[in-house]
Amino acid sequence: MTRGTQTTIEQWATLQAVVECGGYAQAAERLARSQSAVSYTVARLQERLGCALLEVEGRKAHLTEVGAALLAEAIPLIDDLARLESRGRILSHGEEACVRLSIEAVFPKTWLFDALVAFQKTHGHVLVELRENVRGSIMSQAAEGFDLAITSWEPHERTGRRITDIEMVAVAHRDHPLHQRSGPLSLATLSRHLCVFIQGESVAAALTWEGPHWRVNTVEAAIEAVGRALCFGWLPRHQIASQIAEGTLVPLPLELGASRLIPLVLVYADPDRIGSATRALGELLLSGAPKTR
Repeated sequence: MTRGTQTTIEQWATLQAVVECGGYAQAAERLARSQSAVSYTVARLQERLGCALLEVEGRKAHLTEVGAALLAEAIPLIDDLARLESRGRILSHGEEACVRLSIEAVFPKTWLFDALVAFQKTHGHVLVELRENVRGSIMSQAAEGFDLAITSWEPHERTGRRITDIEMVAVAHRDHPLHQRSGPLSLATLSRHLCVFIQGESVAAALTWEGPHWRVNTVEAAIEAVGRALCFGWLPRHQIASQIAEGTLVPLPLELGASRLIPLVLVYADPDRIGSATRALGELLLSGAPKTR
């Protein structure tokens, strides 16, 4: 059985006000209560605890050592309850409590988290459930459940809004044997070397690739493999820009297909029933960056 508490959040919040305001009269003004009511509330709190929390010197109230220790533990609870009450008031007006956001793994992270920071400032009461996918289809994401998704465009998709194009560039480490050859590289030449594919990325290409290849689950794993001169691959330019600038990774001079564009779209699970919080997050994502990266 859960034991009932002997004190209330209201009592601790009153004590906090007395300390922050420096006295009972000032706290009463802040709380819009009478001074006697504030004094009685604090007295009841001390009585319930069986210890002195405040001591008055002149007209100013100070915490005792015990009072300082206990109030320090109580303040987070007071703040949590205030946030809970605020969230309850907002949700009572019909706004969703949670937004399920599914993001394509190659979508720029700075863009994503800038939008989430801005969203938190205006919708801190709304929980965002973030899930990252590698070239997952809308159908597969729908099976897992989402409210808002940034995903690769599909020919049958009619409701998505174009948000950006991600350039996938063929690269290899500067010490890779492919960079020892002169002139443009043919598909036949490439097929004699190990290529890394990201799970879900260019599935058709991976299945028809005649040469040796790896398939990894994350973009980071593919970048690491190419960066160790183990293989070559098509990687998101924005995620390897620093390595290209440093000369560690070097674009491959292919006859065809040196780069590929992945068009990304923003999709709502139910365009006819978009919650206000979901729409707000969607607009932040749409307005947060240039058309291409």
